[in-house]
Amino acid sequence: MSELIIEEPPELSSGISNDVQQRYTNWKKNTKLLYDYLNTNTSKWPSLSCQFFPDLTLTNDKHRILLSLFTSQQVPQDESVYISSVSTMDHIKWSSINNFDMDEMEFKLDNSVKLHDKTLEEEVRISYPDGDCNRCRYMPQNPDIIGTVSSNGSVYIFDRTKHGNKISTGRKFEIECRNSSDAAEDESLSLAWNYQVKGTLATCQSNGKVRVWDLTKFDKATQRIESPKRESVMDANGVNDLSWMVNHTSILASCGESNMIGLIDTRQDSPKDAVHRTTHNDGINCIEFNYRNDLLVCTGDSQGQLKIWDIRDFKKPIKEWNHGDHDPISAIQWNPQMPNIVATADQKNGLVKLWDAAADIADQDGESNDGMLLFVHGGHMLGVNDISWSQHDPWTICSVSNDNSIHIWKPAANLVASKGVTPL
Repeated sequence: MSELIIEEPPELSSGISNDVQQRYTNWKKNTKLLYDYLNTNTSKWPSLSCQFFPDLTLTNDKHRILLSLFTSQQVPQDESVYISSVSTMDHIKWSSINNFDMDEMEFKLDNSVKLHDKTLEEEVRISYPDGDCNRCRYMPQNPDIIGTVSSNGSVYIFDRTKHGNKISTGRKFEIECRNSSDAAEDESLSLAWNYQVKGTLATCQSNGKVRVWDLTKFDKATQRIESPKRESVMDANGVNDLSWMVNHTSILASCGESNMIGLIDTRQDSPKDAVHRTTHNDGINCIEFNYRNDLLVCTGDSQGQLKIWDIRDFKKPIKEWNHGDHDPISAIQWNPQMPNIVATADQKNGLVKLWDAAADIADQDGESNDGMLLFVHGGHMLGVNDISWSQHDPWTICSVSNDNSIHIWKPAANLVASKGVTPL
């Protein structure tokens, strides 16, 4: 049974083209054909991040999602990081013959059965100490520890268990990582936790620096770390994103405005860091290692170009294709359960696209990348800021947009069920 819960989008028509509004109207009409599950919510402000937590409450199929509120400092008191939960697919098996209405020829829920609310329910909200939260991610080894990077250059670490059950207005942060030499305009843009080493966090900045922090070294009296474990200047024009190799303790990749990919081995001194010029030509916005094949990394740039690289040779990508014409890539995420499936999102048209990276690029006519394209989510009306795959259902994904929308969705099985099994 398809679950479709659609809220009306916020009133944004003055800033949205007629073409996008018509696309949304057409998308909404076809949702029952496109999705096995669709839950759309709107928040007061947009979120720049989303991430499914690894836990799942089996009794009601409840997922938790890490989100943020971004006001661009218009309302600083609203800037926050928060955790919401949602009850999703098949948590009550009610479509039995006993619930079939013969007059209306459809299944109807028995009034005595109470379903859990399927809208997002805020559980914990932590007021952000200063600046905008550009990205938030929980630590893989302990999801209660949440790392964030701020537009003011700081890295703020929160322990969810120290902030009560609702809105936290007291203790602001558990740890602040900030180098005293940073200028006020040196913005922290992204972060990545080491999958293998607990408490190790990498961050990147607009001044081109990549830093690795050891959170076990913080001063409990001041709650601060002023010196990173390691620091490298990887791109003088700014580093936009970074990713740890999933099954390795020490390999880190970064990407930046100069179309270069940096490879850092934290076991070596920073002068030995490798910087590789690529065939991207308008700044690389996103980078992520594949979860299963440690040698593969996917990158996306400001022209909508997507490329998969073997890190042993950056002379030529092993695959390249377009997300869309001049659509700046804002997020990339490999599917953690199906290693050849990758999701990408853009800032121009607000589309999330699912790709089979193992498929042929050309379609039957040999003219496009439609052979790779599996699905397009067109429910957002402005740019998409972040995406996250569920770790429990291989086709469920969350996406957040500048139109204040938070979508949790699963493509119809008949559209994608036969995909995703070919290894890279």
